[in-house]
Amino acid sequence: MSKVLVILLSHQSPADLEQTVARWEIFVPPRQLLVVYGGDESSFSQINFEPKVFVADPRLRLRDQQRRQQSWTGVLHAVRPFLKGQSDCDYLYLVEYDQIPLVKDLLEKMIQCLESERADVLVHHLHRIDGTSNAHYLYHTNDKRFESYFAELSKRSEKEVILSMLGTGSFWRREAFEAVAAHQEPFPIYVELYLPTLAHHLGFRVRDLPDQNRFVMHLGDREGEIKSAKEEGAWTLHPVKTLRAAATL
Repeated sequence: MSKVLVILLSHQSPADLEQTVARWEIFVPPRQLLVVYGGDESSFSQINFEPKVFVADPRLRLRDQQRRQQSWTGVLHAVRPFLKGQSDCDYLYLVEYDQIPLVKDLLEKMIQCLESERADVLVHHLHRIDGTSNAHYLYHTNDKRFESYFAELSKRSEKEVILSMLGTGSFWRREAFEAVAAHQEPFPIYVELYLPTLAHHLGFRVRDLPDQNRFVMHLGDREGEIKSAKEEGAWTLHPVKTLRAAATL
């Protein structure tokens, strides 16, 4: 069976993270979960879980994430050394702590969807935004380097394409993840534009998860929706901030 590495990104306290990890361990086979920690460095040593890696990049910790263009490049770079020792890993699921798993065959469903779409990356709320009034796009075009950066490295005939996604959970074929992670972000580009657009222009096929998008949204706390979401076919739910809900199957 193909192996998936779940990359769990969290900035929680060690006690709260312990509960989040306990939930994922129900849904993920042993040794297929990696904690990537973006919280305080002083808390990192207190996390009672292995394997784990620490992300030092301050651009992961920005409070105004959209206007200051939060970056996950440090996350990808932190994972790369660990991934070198995982020769049997074929796929990676990059997911934030508040997107909780709901079904036991989550990873199998992701693989099946990726393969049926002939995709390399699956993301939520994928949109093409170049030439639109999208606020993130307009903000980035103030920097003349933005569009030319992707055009210069693009393997596509349409070099102007800019994509947007909701960053909380994305599923990657290993080759695509490694190719994107090998790049050094040249200047600040918001993660929700940078990751799908770079993957696309490197020649990888990025596809949406339309049937799951209503269960993965930006705001709120969907603690009370766990049962109904499962009944309606949700694979995961986001955001769930309340840990007592996260511990409920």
